[in-house]
Amino acid sequence: MPRSPAINRARVGSHARQAKTTAARRTRLTPAAAGRTQATTLVGAMLREQRRRLNLTLQEVADRAGITKGFLSEVERDRAAPSVATLLKLRDCLSLSVSSLFRSSLPQVVRHNERQDIPYGGLGMICSLASARNAHRLTALHAEFKPLGLSGSDPHALDSDEEFILILAGTLEVTINDEVHSLRAGDSMTFDPRIPHSFKNPSRRNFARTLCIVAPPPK
Repeated sequence: MPRSPAINRARVGSHARQAKTTAARRTRLTPAAAGRTQATTLVGAMLREQRRRLNLTLQEVADRAGITKGFLSEVERDRAAPSVATLLKLRDCLSLSVSSLFRSSLPQVVRHNERQDIPYGGLGMICSLASARNAHRLTALHAEFKPLGLSGSDPHALDSDEEFILILAGTLEVTINDEVHSLRAGDSMTFDPRIPHSFKNPSRRNFARTLCIVAPPPK
């Protein structure tokens, strides 16, 4: 006995809904896959930033890499993925290292309880890394000085351009070239880390806490 047109339409509609559901399931990204997709966006932003730093136009870089200006624009906006060969050509054109291609430009959160301890040395001083581990423009350190804690008996120097220190709690003495600078909570100081310097908590009872930023990261 032939089925009515209404029944046939109902079956077709049911099959269509099932097909849409199956397709949606296939295209839905797992958390890991979503992370991989998001991570690819770092390349375009990094290439664009380096191109602008070198004062090069889209056309100049595209010509050197043997690609079109339009394609390069899409890559920089993370709307197109270059092949490995093209990516390496862009790396050469922009004077980038291989490792720089894999540094993340996405926001990176460092939880208080996940900071990496830094063997900075000193006596009664505990340091932890407040910046991301792969940060390449600066290093931020959180330090806690016990009463009379200090960075060491001898001054030290770092191969960086600039150092900034903010006193979060307590007091700290910063000695640079035998000149002592006494800082209290809320005070800050910026200096050349290549000049020998040292830190000391002068208090016999209170702890001192600081945030220190060094740029670029010491070599």
